[in-house]
Amino acid sequence: MIRKVALRGAVAGLVAGAVVGGLAVGGWALRGEMNEAAVEHAMANGGYVIYLRHAERQSGPKETFSAETPLADFSDCRGQRNLTPAGRNEAVRIGRSFQSLGVPIGEVFALPLCRTRETARLAFGSAVLETRLYDTGFVGRMLAEQPSAGTNTVLVDTEDQVRRLAGIELQPGEAAVFEPDGKGGFRYNGTLDQDDLIR
Repeated sequence: MIRKVALRGAVAGLVAGAVVGGLAVGGWALRGEMNEAAVEHAMANGGYVIYLRHAERQSGPKETFSAETPLADFSDCRGQRNLTPAGRNEAVRIGRSFQSLGVPIGEVFALPLCRTRETARLAFGSAVLETRLYDTGFVGRMLAEQPSAGTNTVLVDTEDQVRRLAGIELQPGEAAVFEPDGKGGFRYNGTLDQDDLIR
């Protein structure tokens, strides 16, 4: 099912003001969720950006990578919080779920962490590795960029950026769905939770 997500604190206040006043928050307008059937139907027609959090990972200390880290430095998975065996299975099931929903996938971008790029590979076959997915401003621009005609763009990332941008907390294997508004902003349409994607 589509899970409603509560926006908290200052973000919640800003969003409430944007909804009432019809203004954008930092150039990005957010709105309430569409119902599940409407979101799935809309994605089937393309035009959305799907922010997917990686599948289940191992525990351990947080990595020290950043948007400035050279891409080659991510290739050694030792010391990273990688996917668990269950997480690898989840990633495969996520890809199958998008297929069963009839969601056309266009470009796929993944943070180069081993767990995000492996989630992307297992779910969608391949992805462009992008260190700038650590950068909140870059992610915001990606959410506002119109996908190729008839497709949806996927960003496979940690939950950090979407939480900072929109106050949305994603569990592993969950996705937030955004619609570019054609004016350099985007609207939040809903969250696909684990029941939707990990079947």
